[in-house]
Amino acid sequence: MPGPAPTDTDRALVVGIERYPSLGLNPLKGPVGDAGRMADWLVNSAKARVTLITSDGSPESPWTVADLRPTMQDVTDSFVGYLRESNGRPTRRLARRLYVYMAGHGFMPEPRNLAIIAADALGDQYIPNVQATSWVDWFADQLYFDEYVLFMDCCTTRTFLYNGGKPLMKKTAERQDGRGKVVMAFAAGSDVETFEGPLADGRIGGFFTDKLLRGLKGAAAHGDGVVRTSGLISYFRNSLGVVGDGAVADAGSEHAVDPMFPERAELEFARVELPKYVFRAPLADDVLLQIFDTENRLIASGQIAQGAVTLPIGLGIYRARGPDGLSKVFEIASGTTGEVNLA
Repeated sequence: MPGPAPTDTDRALVVGIERYPSLGLNPLKGPVGDAGRMADWLVNSAKARVTLITSDGSPESPWTVADLRPTMQDVTDSFVGYLRESNGRPTRRLARRLYVYMAGHGFMPEPRNLAIIAADALGDQYIPNVQATSWVDWFADQLYFDEYVLFMDCCTTRTFLYNGGKPLMKKTAERQDGRGKVVMAFAAGSDVETFEGPLADGRIGGFFTDKLLRGLKGAAAHGDGVVRTSGLISYFRNSLGVVGDGAVADAGSEHAVDPMFPERAELEFARVELPKYVFRAPLADDVLLQIFDTENRLIASGQIAQGAVTLPIGLGIYRARGPDGLSKVFEIASGTTGEVNLA
């Protein structure tokens, strides 16, 4: 049987780069704020120990606007810090899970691999970058963590002019019980640009990160109130054309978010209070209405009063059952109104 899980607090590396003075691409306005909001969720909901590195500074000190930072080394040092922290531990394990979030200009140097460009990039001559996917892949074969979550809000433009910034570390596989569990989510599929813009509250942010945080905070919860990998995937799929304020965007517009999930281990991210829906059914008062999931597990139940009952339920496909042969399949998807008609 497997041994006890590490008890130390989960770790998280959060990077947001929006100032690229010498890169020659449009400046960004969302990554610093997006990184801050992701860090808040990681601290308050995931209870992780967060290292936050943005265009405004590092955990040690802020840097000036004139500084071309964070650099590739700034980010790399944070990854290497986990190795240093493990020194002296018999098993090398630091914690159950490592979260990595990065937002900024990026590119896809190889299929499936995604890199964020560092702030000191110089035109098309010098493109220092951190290929976060390769760092996560390396760690997944080692013993420092058992689970890995990588979220990247970067363009996935395919260019072969630059090499990806891979970890320059010994390629040993210390984990003997197989690769660690990995979830990777990119803001877009291969060779696609990602977008930022005004969100529902008026701030500027990445459309992917905005929707991701909505999902993590409960919009992607399963029927039992747990946000899992499969729920996040379904949430993005079902809300492809829904923007932050609930309006529907054209599927081909910059507001539509169609992310890529190269790795899909089923992990639990959060437990939330489910939204409540009014279920209307042609049943008599005091009759019991039951809701089952696709595995025939009872998710919710309640007695009808004046033709309706209010029940908490998450995203998913369900079957409602009642007397007199009532059996109806329905779906709760992103954008579903607060009322479900079972007639």
